[in-house]
Amino acid sequence: MSSDIAREKAKPTESLHLENADSNGVKLDKTGLPLVPQPTDRKDDPLNWSPALKLGICMQVSFLAFIGPLAAAVLNPAFVQVAAAFDMTPVEASYELTVFLVFAAAGPFLVLPVANVFGRRPLMLAAAVVSGVTNVAAAYSPTWAGILVTRVFNGIATGCLTALGPPVICDVYFLHERGFYMGIWALFVNNGVHVAPLLGGPIAQKLGWRWCFGIPGFIQLGVAVVIACCLPETLFSREPRDDDIKERSFSDLLLFRSLPVRRRIRLHDFARPFIMLKYLAISLPAVYYMTCLAYGSVLFATTGSVVYKEFYGFNVIQTGLILSIPLIIGNAIGEAGAGWFIDRLLFLHAKRHNGERPPEARLDALWFALLLPIGTIINGVSISHSETVSWVGNAFGMAIANVGFQVSTTVVYAYCTDCYKPQSVEVSAVFNFFRQIFSGLVSFYALPLAERIGFQYAWLVFAFINIALLLPLAALRLKGQKIRESAWQEPPTFHNDI
Repeated sequence: MSSDIAREKAKPTESLHLENADSNGVKLDKTGLPLVPQPTDRKDDPLNWSPALKLGICMQVSFLAFIGPLAAAVLNPAFVQVAAAFDMTPVEASYELTVFLVFAAAGPFLVLPVANVFGRRPLMLAAAVVSGVTNVAAAYSPTWAGILVTRVFNGIATGCLTALGPPVICDVYFLHERGFYMGIWALFVNNGVHVAPLLGGPIAQKLGWRWCFGIPGFIQLGVAVVIACCLPETLFSREPRDDDIKERSFSDLLLFRSLPVRRRIRLHDFARPFIMLKYLAISLPAVYYMTCLAYGSVLFATTGSVVYKEFYGFNVIQTGLILSIPLIIGNAIGEAGAGWFIDRLLFLHAKRHNGERPPEARLDALWFALLLPIGTIINGVSISHSETVSWVGNAFGMAIANVGFQVSTTVVYAYCTDCYKPQSVEVSAVFNFFRQIFSGLVSFYALPLAERIGFQYAWLVFAFINIALLLPLAALRLKGQKIRESAWQEPPTFHNDI
């Protein structure tokens, strides 16, 4: 990070806000620390946009990340109805979700490189339209094969929308702000699947299972109209440019009138997300985070319909409530103390270390992520002792786990994109792949293991897996900066103008 600041000081000394610049022309934040990255003097630089416009962009990409997973999960309570409609078992009906998860994980690798050449906006707009159209098409599909085909394209589109959120946040916010706004995005992306059970049961019971596809689909098409009118292009090249290059107006940013960067798509661009796996500051957090999603959220969703019917006698609507409300509350509490806190940790570290702001300072907040395995253990013990422990203890465990889950999401996304900001698209693609694939496997082994060794011991195993994979991040906190600066972890050179 110190080298980044040194490079920023070497830039031209002109500034739109001289009162916020030091004697060398380096632009400063309100605390007197250098802005990272240094904004240009151009009005089409997203870093120079108004706070209201930036917040609007943040909320749009956050809602896109929210509605996609919600639309995918809202059908879950209606698998019995779907099975009856197509003369199959509920397990076979759940394969539509499996197809979605596989293509949500792998599909973005095929299209995300476009975002670094033609911009974020064209891909997000296209993905939003495809998401809506494929959900509406599924609602009217007369065949099961037709529904599965829509899940393929819906998964690719939803995966792209999820993976593009963090790069857009990095485009418009400075280093010292990213934790807070990345946390907003993380709150939305985590709660899509948590809100889904609240809606899926009543929709299926009152309107029929097809509307579990239709209603989210029409909402997504409405959102596509909004972003077509309100979401500007945020990709911006920071390489030195001639002063006579025309600044792009807001209408230019909406109408694709000029490419933000000068590069072409090459075949090796599609391999670059895999190249990022060689960096420990990416691969270790990605492996840890996939267990956070799996054992802090997906575990409860995939086992809940069986657990709450068998052990507590809940009906579909009651099951939807308990699989939604505790998790939403836990995520909200977790984010209330996560985003702003990791930005504060970065600031305090800078004050103690002559202005240096290494991303590793954010990892101190991961102590709170230990609430995830604690909550998972509480949940498992409550299930095993359901005859003496009410559902309240079970719900409390899920809420505690989701406090930790939310903290872990905000911290690891902010940390990894801080480490490799120009490669944020590739970083996000890696995280999307790990989180989707691993969470899609939980349903295959969670209940069988619990039936064999008991819920409390099965959930204990999952908790210890999560803790074990957290330990390498403690090593990153202590030695991460030295590891990133070592010769064998030499940072990538592609997209460094972003």
